Amino acid sequence: MPRPVPGAITFSISPDQVRKELARREAPRAPKPPVCPCPEPHPPTVGTIPMMQAVPFALAAPVRVGARAVLTGVSKVTPAPISRAVLSARERWLDSPPTTECLLVDQYAIGDERAPKRGCARFWELFYGVAISNDVSLRPGTTSTLLGPTGHYERLSFWTHVGGGLIFVVYSVVRQLVASNRSSVEGVLATIAGFTAAGVFFTSSFYHCTAPDAHWAAITRVLDYAAIYIGITVSTTADIAVATRGFRDVPVQTILDLPLAAGILIFFFVYRRFRLPAESTWIDHRHDPPERQGCSIGRGLFSRGHGDLEHGHFRQATSLLIFANFFMSAPAAYALLGASVASVVLALQIAGFVLVSLGMAIDRVLEFPDGLLVEGEATCFACPTTCGAVLNSHALWHIVAVLSAMCTCASREFALYYW
Repeated sequence: MPRPVPGAITFSISPDQVRKELARREAPRAPKPPVCPCPEPHPPTVGTIPMMQAVPFALAAPVRVGARAVLTGVSKVTPAPISRAVLSARERWLDSPPTTECLLVDQYAIGDERAPKRGCARFWELFYGVAISNDVSLRPGTTSTLLGPTGHYERLSFWTHVGGGLIFVVYSVVRQLVASNRSSVEGVLATIAGFTAAGVFFTSSFYHCTAPDAHWAAITRVLDYAAIYIGITVSTTADIAVATRGFRDVPVQTILDLPLAAGILIFFFVYRRFRLPAESTWIDHRHDPPERQGCSIGRGLFSRGHGDLEHGHFRQATSLLIFANFFMSAPAAYALLGASVASVVLALQIAGFVLVSLGMAIDRVLEFPDGLLVEGEATCFACPTTCGAVLNSHALWHIVAVLSAMCTCASREFALYYW
């Protein structure tokens, strides 16, 4: 018998009990299924994180989302060192800890990857999935609480510009039928500008219904750019024609400046698309970090698309510059239209320009109401059980763009009415 060691601990366990316990521990365990949707995490307390980090989580959700939006906007317009510092501060003080990962359905993709469609069949599949119903019942996982079982991220972006296009088609047809000045240079351009605006909105909808497909979107994205440049150019040229009473004493070079600039920009983006592989510009866009209900709500705000990358600010700035070209004609408008009429015309043009700038800020900088939706707030912007759509920041920008076009249209009609 072995000599007992002083101070040792002994157990009265039989060899059979030891073997049974070892066998139980070595037996394979069935994996636990994921639980979705993710439960809302309890807010951090002073006992789990440092005091200074606990304070932001005690703030109301809208305040925290607003602060995150401001810091995100600052990070996008400042030099790299400042941008990194701002993002670091946002991550430290305002971002919530990530939630448990859940298996969620990819509701942005459309169609069956095992039996892909081509050509017109693929287009109609994309159109139906975006505009009407995206069936994801055969895909594993949980659907977004914002989009519902058949919703799609691009649905409201599609329908808002379909509605805008129809509005301007009706306006242009009525104008051509009843306007007394429809045969003058400025009247013809006003009618053409209306039809062109309708074309811009329809082209945008055409792009958004094909956006989930990388190959289709590579073409329709460029068409969308070209339509925007053409639409802004025609609209601004019509505004100048109205302000100068049919280009009275306006040099030909001044009239051709805008079409030439738009042609160069369209050529640039077409050439860029031709030179860059589609894979290099196809990127995911997700609002990060996922907040409280990120596994179910944040996934509904997920999208893909061909990004402008380093040329994003260039495209936005050139669009605004062409739009603002009308303001160079303001002195001529006051001289030819009179102070009272010209003041109203200029005010409507300024309203249109401000709306466009605000829409870009909402979509690209503030990302409203996406921040609230990710937080689980403002769910009134979604209709998962009826239309399967959510009013995300881009769809809101579409509505603002239609309102801006209406302002410039009203400006032209007011000036023509009081001639």
